[in-house]
Formats: sequence, C-alpha cells, structure tokens
Amino acid sequence: MAKITKGSLIRWIVGHSVYAAYEENVVGSNPIYNYGIVLEVSILDPLAVVAHCKSESYGDHLIILHSDRDSIEILSGGAKDGE
Repeated sequence: MAKITKGSLIRWIVGHSVYAAYEENVVGSNPIYNYGIVLEVSILDPLAVVAHCKSESYGDHLIILHSDRDSIEILSGGAKDGE
C-alpha cells in the first residue's frame, strides 16, 4: 500500500447504493465515496489521518480516518515526506 502523506487526495466508502441479499448475508454493491485532502498524518500511527472533506449532509468538515477500518484509497499523492 502506498504511503499516505499530507496533501494526498483520498476517498473512502461511506455506504452503498445497492445491496444484494443472499441466504446468509447481505453484501453492498455500488459503493458511495466521500473525498478529502489529508491535512495531518499521525506520528504514532501513520495509518490514521485527519482529512478535510465536503459532503451534502455535513458541508465542509474535518474527519479522522484510519486506513485499516475506512478502506482509504489514495487518488493522488501529496507532498514528499509530508512537507
């Protein structure tokens, strides 16, 4: 996985527009994404980031994300070494 740096353009799944039901479970399909710019990367846990994003529900806001839990995808890299 690529290193998340300050200034990276990222996206993460916030839900699904379609779900498929099977006998034992329900699986999401057609993911809905939020997009943001990384403002800070944690020194203690480089998978944890603070990002600025905009959504129809909340407007402009900051959000704390963790790459393991939030399935962050890097769309465009940020500054070298986070500078």
